Amino acid sequence: MVCKVTIALFCLFGFVAAGYTKYGIPVNGSFGTSRRNVRHIGDAQLDDEPEEEEPPPILLDDGKCRDDAQVVSTILHGYKKDNLPGNRQVQVSVEIWVQEVSKIIEISSEFELDIYVTERWTDPALAFSHLNPCKSNISVDGGVVLNKIWNPHACFVNSKDASVHKSPFKNIFLQIYSNGSVWHNYRVKLTGPCSSTLRTFPIDQQKCMLVYESFTHNHAQVQLNWIDYTAPILILKENISLPDYVLVDFQASSEKRLYPPGIFNELVATFTFQRLYGFYILQVYVPAYISVFISWISFYLGPKQIPSRTTVGVNSLLALTFQFGSVVSNLPKTSDVKAIDVWILSSMAFIFLSLIEMALVGYLTSRQSAEASRCNCSWLCAKCPEWSATKLDKASAVLFPTTFILFNIWYWFVFLGRATSYEE
Repeated sequence: MVCKVTIALFCLFGFVAAGYTKYGIPVNGSFGTSRRNVRHIGDAQLDDEPEEEEPPPILLDDGKCRDDAQVVSTILHGYKKDNLPGNRQVQVSVEIWVQEVSKIIEISSEFELDIYVTERWTDPALAFSHLNPCKSNISVDGGVVLNKIWNPHACFVNSKDASVHKSPFKNIFLQIYSNGSVWHNYRVKLTGPCSSTLRTFPIDQQKCMLVYESFTHNHAQVQLNWIDYTAPILILKENISLPDYVLVDFQASSEKRLYPPGIFNELVATFTFQRLYGFYILQVYVPAYISVFISWISFYLGPKQIPSRTTVGVNSLLALTFQFGSVVSNLPKTSDVKAIDVWILSSMAFIFLSLIEMALVGYLTSRQSAEASRCNCSWLCAKCPEWSATKLDKASAVLFPTTFILFNIWYWFVFLGRATSYEE
């Protein structure tokens, strides 16, 4: 009797549970009717919104196209990434897009920039036109798939630092075409070397170079070429300028370099930056002009104003020395004689000579109270004129400006002109 009651209760519980829910959800996972098909009796409205159509299933052998995931998994199945594509020399086309030049550091002779690097090559093992793909090209996750296929393993061999941008993810783009062509593009921040002799500083140029080559494949395996149907180096900004420099030229060239493992193909990108010298004109050249001009005031103060003349000359010399020290402190310690060195030192020489002239005037004034004094001219003079402190001041007031004008003509047109031509 007890067994019959137990079996009856068990059957009743199963019947109720078949239509009951757990946490408001039917145990069989279906409500029986869709929300879209519920008829609202109260307002006599029927929701006739059509249901979303599901994409048709992809069949492999009935003429339907294959999606990207199936194509990629098929071509990578059994793929050997260590084999050269086609088992012959691979032609790799390279293109560079310059996004921004961040800075040029003169002390360490380097520059920092952000660029896009594009590589293109053909790998017959990656061709998928025979797989009836839905698209003729497939974009894949470059950070993952690139490590599973052959690639030239090229890099900037002369860079001091390089890193692929990772914001918000690795900036690596990889696209595979149905004929096996591969398009690889990535965005990288680089620090590369620059060279400058500083002979014409501050009217000089900085030449910065990036050398791109395959790190693991010599020229017999991989030949790097600049892209030929468009400019190999593209500047994305209309004008790249820094506080001290502006980009005036860029060139793409190639060369072969011999290493112990063989001959390697190198692509060289050269960027030429012209220094903006307006700062130095205002902060160095103009103050130097003023200091030299102030030193000439002593010629008009008279022979008896020795203390005042000394103050004017010494202050001009100290001001120019301080200005020169503040400029050279931001430059690399090189043995090259820079154009600004010639200018500052020559200006100091003019001020120093004005102090020498003031000393001679003081000597003549103290000996004969500004009266005529004969000089021993030796062989330098045709005859010995009578010199006085007043005459010496008048002669200096003409001789110093004339000599300074001649020096300016030589400095700006001869010295800088020849130095600039030598650098070019």
